[in-house]
This record gives sequence, structure tokens and C-alpha cells, in this order.
Amino acid sequence: MRESRPSSPSKTQTPPASSSSTRCSWCRSNSKASPGIMKTILHSLAISLLFVLAVRAEQPVDVYRTWTDTQGRKVDATFRGFEDGQVFLQTKDGQLYRFEIGRLGAEDQKAALSMKPTGLGIPADPAIAMAAAKVDALVDAGLRSKNQRPNPLASDEQFVRRVYLDIVGRIPTRDEALELIEDQSVSKRAKLIDRLLAGDGANSHLYNYFADMLRIRDIAGKLGVFYTYQEWLKGELKKNTGWDKIVHQMLTAEGKLLENGATGYLLRDDNMPLDSLSLTLTSFLGADVGCAQCHDHPFADWTQRQFYEMAAFFGATDTNGGKGKDRPGTKELREAMAVIAEESRQRKEKNPDAGRDKSVKLVIYLERINGFSVYDDDVNELKLPHDYKYKDGKPGDLVTPKLLTWSKEDARLAAYREFTATGGREPEQLRAQFAKWLTAPDNPRFAMTIANRMWKRAFGLGVREPVSDLDDPAAASNPPLLQHLAREMVRVKFDLKAFMRILYNTQTYQREATSHDIDLGQPYLFPGPLLRRMTAEQAWDSCATLAVGTAVDQFHSERAEKYVSIKNINTNASPAEILEQVRNAIARNADAPNVSKEGKGAKIAMQTAKNLTSTDEDGVSITPPMLGEMVIARASELLQPEREYHFLRQFGQSDRQLSDSNSDEGHIPQVLMLMNGAAQDVIGSTRSLAVQKAQEQAAPEARIESLYVSFFCRKPTAREVTIAKELLSSDLTLSDLAWVLFNTREFIFVE
Repeated sequence: MRESRPSSPSKTQTPPASSSSTRCSWCRSNSKASPGIMKTILHSLAISLLFVLAVRAEQPVDVYRTWTDTQGRKVDATFRGFEDGQVFLQTKDGQLYRFEIGRLGAEDQKAALSMKPTGLGIPADPAIAMAAAKVDALVDAGLRSKNQRPNPLASDEQFVRRVYLDIVGRIPTRDEALELIEDQSVSKRAKLIDRLLAGDGANSHLYNYFADMLRIRDIAGKLGVFYTYQEWLKGELKKNTGWDKIVHQMLTAEGKLLENGATGYLLRDDNMPLDSLSLTLTSFLGADVGCAQCHDHPFADWTQRQFYEMAAFFGATDTNGGKGKDRPGTKELREAMAVIAEESRQRKEKNPDAGRDKSVKLVIYLERINGFSVYDDDVNELKLPHDYKYKDGKPGDLVTPKLLTWSKEDARLAAYREFTATGGREPEQLRAQFAKWLTAPDNPRFAMTIANRMWKRAFGLGVREPVSDLDDPAAASNPPLLQHLAREMVRVKFDLKAFMRILYNTQTYQREATSHDIDLGQPYLFPGPLLRRMTAEQAWDSCATLAVGTAVDQFHSERAEKYVSIKNINTNASPAEILEQVRNAIARNADAPNVSKEGKGAKIAMQTAKNLTSTDEDGVSITPPMLGEMVIARASELLQPEREYHFLRQFGQSDRQLSDSNSDEGHIPQVLMLMNGAAQDVIGSTRSLAVQKAQEQAAPEARIESLYVSFFCRKPTAREVTIAKELLSSDLTLSDLAWVLFNTREFIFVE
């Protein structure tokens, strides 16, 4: 299991204090600084070694006291809060109780009214509280079975940073963090969870996860641009469509990609039904069956024949990827291109310096994407491979579709019975039958797989690892918990946000993170979430938040604008009508605000560049290069995936060739990018939001505290304030302090 999680911060690469490549003003100005300033710089860098330990050392310890009710009954518990006439107490076994304050004795009533609320939030919805408590009970039972104890409750500072990163994919701004930390209500954590799940940030972060799982790319091989697929998935997540319905749409979608974005799922592996099936079974059922494409699986009960029988459900599906066949509208688009070409020729004759008609590019794009389509033929053509060597068939035999069962109970599934009863052999029915079986509420593998995946997103590790292989659910670290999570997913009707709401409201999630290594071969029983490094997308979106704050959530890509402008064009119209629609779309899009145009900053981004422009010591204007080649916008709005040199790729963003292939491993280029890359120029700029908020404070201590809250969601320790004041009393600035905090391990890890 060690390889399934990042190392603790103590093993993370630390920027060398003596490096000549550091960003500080002193380092840029040459080596004239006094030994005292040099010592201050080294001291400030060294505090990164102490950050995490300092936070943990100052965590409050739960104080338990004996509470007595009016009948003399006693309970040992710690005070969690008082709200609406009710006292919330938590016993040592982790159970949370609420009492009318009038049921307590006079002394205890006085004590409750004088205490400050701490710790766990109380969900306003009793159903959520009960569901979360059931999960906690199963986790605690697993811990007790191995004589383990849960971690202490996380502080508000730890919780607010963690929950923002886990739900919306970025750290909170200074003001967002303080809003929760300073709130005295008992239900503040639950209210924050509800608000974050309802916002667009949650959709952006969830899209990043599924884009990695489904290998969504701007350009899939030679298929062209898949904007419509991306925008369709984003739209479904925004509508909070149930996961079962999203998957069903992807498996049964037909028609043109331009008109039905869900077809992008099958077009991702056009005319490769075996690869498509392997991804489908791995992603949606946790069945790692790739080996069975070529031979019987050596470890699982999968035969090559069974694999082909499942693939036969897609044997009549034509995903031509724009090759071979002309689809409706192709002829009209080609005629429109001919008209534009002739107009361009005549215009060039009159004016050799005339530019290219923008309509040409859009019509070519339309003609190309018009061919990307999914249709079902009237013949199932899947055959056994030419090198098939088993006795249950011959090479070249046609394969009859057949559903797989993992157990005798599976054969009793309604979708399975319906398929076998009706025969289900009509080619146009095959995908629909397969999708109905796969997404059926009583298909335990489907619910269990997505539940296990969502658990891993929240806690850093699945109840069963790897999440792509659920061949033996009994091998999970806590089998009863895994079974319960699957039932909960069905109960909430595959509403992912409802399911996540339960997880984030558990005491298990709201405990301190586990930072020690897990012994190989030993199950992790979840005394709390795992300490883990930010994903590439979390790190990037957090950098953007430090630079421009919540405005980053409002920026949308030029690709999205292009999608909006072309999705309603009727490609079956006459060439003249198509041209009119195209030119109207170009006119509508001309002034549309966007953050990316051909890889360069456009209107919103360039305005941001003006706001972030800083000057060096000589007064020369410096425009952060990040806004040229690396536009400030959420990762979900940038290229999918980004180019190899981009911050996202350097920090482990997947190339989207393999499912779930993002990485959280550290390496030297990441350290150099944090120290000298474009991101630190923007974050350390005097116009960045984090630095501006600090500059607004009058006292040096308040400025230091403001930066700490912006980066870490916590106030600095007394020792850190002393060191930072020494730093700022020299020739160094708040921008330099921001650079120091940005380069700490505490910033890049999720506690």
C-alpha cells in the first residue's frame, strides 16, 4: 500500500537554501547583502522544516469532563458546541450526542454556556447526520478490531483548507478561511460543505477527476477536437445528473459528436471495441481485465472468450471517427467550403494583401467534426482473433454477446434476466442492454466501484486498492464498510454530491490526517484521511486563487466559447444557409470574453495581466510570463491535457493516454518551478490578491498573519512571527515572504 500514497512531508524535496536561483530581491540585486540579511534568508527558508510540526504541536487537546443530567446520570464527554438550546457532547468512542440544555444539572448548564464551540460540525439534516454516523461506526469498528484508535479531530484551520481542496480543488482565500474559523456556530462545517458542493468549483474539480479517469483529451489521436464531449460532461456535472445516467448516456449515445457530446466516450477509442470495453469495465465495474484481450487472465476468473463475449455488445457499433463514410451534412459543408474558396480567390485577385476569411477555418472544423459519429449497424461483426488458441472456439468465429457474472447472485439481476429472456440479440439493442445491465441499481459492482472511487478522493486511499480492481471485495481493508458504501450510493440514487456530503460530514473525514508511512501489506483502517500532496490541478488552481482570488472561478476558456457558437449550426442546411450561420457565429464570438485564444491570454487574462504587472528595482515594468503562455484559469478550462512544459504537467497531470495515470510523485523540476517558475512571479507580485490583502494591514504582525492565512489557513506561531519580522526588517518584502511560504512543504500538502 505504500506506493498508493505520497511520502510524508519529512521526505519531500526541500529547496536548497544556498541556491543561487532563488527569487528574493537580495538574490537579484547581487551579493552586496550583509551577513545578517543572509542569515535571515537562510533562517526564513529553514522554517519550512518546522511548519507542519509546529501546527501539530499547537493543536488543542480534547478535554473530557463528567456531565450530569437532572436525574443524576453521568457521562464522560468533551464539549462540542451549543446551538438553538441544544448541547453537543462527544464521548471518547467518537459518538456525538445532543441534549436539551435543560436536561443538564445547573453547574453543567453554566459550564456549557461558558465554553467555546470546537471541532466537528453538526449537519442540519438529521438524515445526513445519521448516514455519516453509520459510516463512522463501521470505521470505528474496524479500528477497534485491530486495537487502533482514531486520530484527534482536525482543527478548523486544517479542516477549512482540506475541505476546499477536496471539494472545489483549490485553497480558500484569506477571507473564505477566516469566515469559517471565526464562525462560532456548531453547524458551520456542515453549512460550508453544503455551500461548496453547490458551487461551480465542485463541478470543475470533479470534472478534472473524471477527465483523468476517462482519458479526455482535446485531440484524441487523429480524431480532432473533442470540445463537445468536454462541455457535455461539464454540463451533466453542473446539473448533478446521477452517475448511473451519465454512464448510461455515454454507453448508448448515437449520432454526431457535434450534436451529442456523449458520443465522445466511444469515439475516444474509435473502431477499437476491445480497448473501449477494457476501459469501460475497469472504470465502471472495477474489473481489471486488460490481460484477457490476448489470453485467459492469469489471476482473475476471466477468459479470453468471456472478454470477447462482452465486447460483442459493441460489435455492431460503428465509430468511424470521421473516416470512410460521409454522414448527413458532409456534402453540404463541402459545398459551403467550395463557395468560400471561390470568394477568397476573387478577393485575393482584387486585393493580394487581403487576409484569410475566418469562415474558412470554422467550416473546415465543422466538416471535420461532422464526421465524428456513432451509429449501430444491422450486423454484429465481432469475431475471435486470428490467433485464438482455446478449445471453446476457432479463430474467426463470430462471437455471440453474453453478460458476465461474478457470482450466482449476479445471474438474478433484473437486467441480466431480461437480456437472457428476450435473447437481446438485435444489433441495435446490444448497447442498450449492456448499459442497462452495467448501471442497474442491483449491480453491486457498479455502485461499489464509484463509491470506492469517491471514498479515495476524500481520504487519499480506497477501501479496496487499487480502485480499478474490485475482483475480490472481501480483500478490502474494511469489507463491511465497502459494502455499506455501495448500498449508500444506491440509496442516494447515484447522486455523487449527496454521497460526498455524507463522507465529508463524517467524523472520520474531519479527523487529523495520518502522516506516518503505512507498512506494506498492512491494511489502512482510516483513523483519519491520509496526508497527501496536492494533485497537479489542486496546486495550479490554488496558485491561481492566491493570484486573483475567487475571480478564477469565473474564467471560461475560448474553447467553451467556440462550442457555444457552433453547437446550434444546422449542418444539414443548404450551403448558403450554412455560410450565413457560420458568419453569424463568428460575429457573436468576436467580442466574447475568454481566457485563452490560440494559447495566449485574451481579454480577461490580459486585464488580469495589467492588474498583476509589477516593476523591478529600476522601475522597469514586468508582466508575469504566466499570463502569456500559462493563462490564469482553472485547470478544467485549459488545454486537456496541458503541454508538457506547463506547470500542470510538471506536477503530475496525466497525459490522458491511460486511465487514472496522474501522479503525485515529487521531483527536482517541481522544486525549480516553485522557486523560479512563472507561478511564483504572479503569486509574489505586489498586485496579487494574497500580497494585496497583507499590504492592507497596518501592523507588521497583521501583515505576516494575513499571508499565513492566505497560504496555510492558519495564524503563524510566535516563533514564525519573530522570524518573519526579522525578514521584513531587512531589505526583503512581503513579496519575498510570499515566495518563502509558497516554497514550503506545508503549502503543497493536504492536511
